[in-house]
Amino acid sequence: MTLTGFVCQETDGRLPVFFGQGGQDVASARRQKILLIGGCGYVGSYLFQRLCAHGYMVSICDKLARGNPLSLPITAIDYNDLTPEALVPFDVVLWFAGHSSVGQSITDPQGAIANNCLNLFSLAKKLPSKTKLIYASTASLYPLDEAGAPITEASLIRIPAQNAYDISKFAFDYLAEHFLDRFHGLRMGTVSGHGPNLRPELIFNAMNLSAVKTGAVRVKNANAYRTILFLSDLWLLVEHLIRHDAPSGFYNAGSITASIGEFGQQIANAWGAAVIDEGESPTYSFKLDCSKTEALCGPMRGTEALLAECRAFIRALGLERP
Repeated sequence: MTLTGFVCQETDGRLPVFFGQGGQDVASARRQKILLIGGCGYVGSYLFQRLCAHGYMVSICDKLARGNPLSLPITAIDYNDLTPEALVPFDVVLWFAGHSSVGQSITDPQGAIANNCLNLFSLAKKLPSKTKLIYASTASLYPLDEAGAPITEASLIRIPAQNAYDISKFAFDYLAEHFLDRFHGLRMGTVSGHGPNLRPELIFNAMNLSAVKTGAVRVKNANAYRTILFLSDLWLLVEHLIRHDAPSGFYNAGSITASIGEFGQQIANAWGAAVIDEGESPTYSFKLDCSKTEALCGPMRGTEALLAECRAFIRALGLERP
């Protein structure tokens, strides 16, 4: 069965295997079997396309809570129901299936603790010793120090107490560091860019959509800092970790760092839009030092790359002005 460049290999199990018909190093890649948990979400659906295009054999496990944007022939499965036997074939497990926002976790705190920590740790302990676990952590665990310096993976993270999102992410990172042998935790900046299952509320996405549709960029907490992470840069890190034996541990993942006000002004300039300052509210402020990741994937981009990303994002949505 061919699906816009993907081939679905029917299986007797619950997890059909997909792979692409071309791509780089296909023969080598196809020896690696990937389980993509959350493969229909914002990040997962983007990674699925890239994995298939590069010839990996990919199975998806997803509850389909955010739909099935690529209309893949899969059934809804909770990863917590996977047995150790079902996990044996996989060389790598990619986990992008968490309660992925503070708001979602506040609404469902018990679900966030179970999904982001307890069930994820149970999954990790089911994996064969040969299998890598690459999972989504978060940069929101880092406090911005008084000097405002970028934060490395070795920095002390704060012990969160304010919401189930941070608590659950902190708890699993702690367990992984002390009780798992083969893991890569990605402490990601705010994910940005176009994908099949778009999240329009994320800061870069929201600012561009507002600029193009309303002629104004709304900025809240202009003096807070963010490191944003484009999906294309996340892919570079994920594929490197799949293909190479990088040390277990945490990896800061980001593309560009600036204040929210600077992001807003540059995006407004890109589209000839106004900036509306909406004041202050409680929020995160962080700058990531991505030197560890840069040693694997190349340097972070400067703010000069933002204009091209803005245009690529709007073009992908079919909204670019003539």
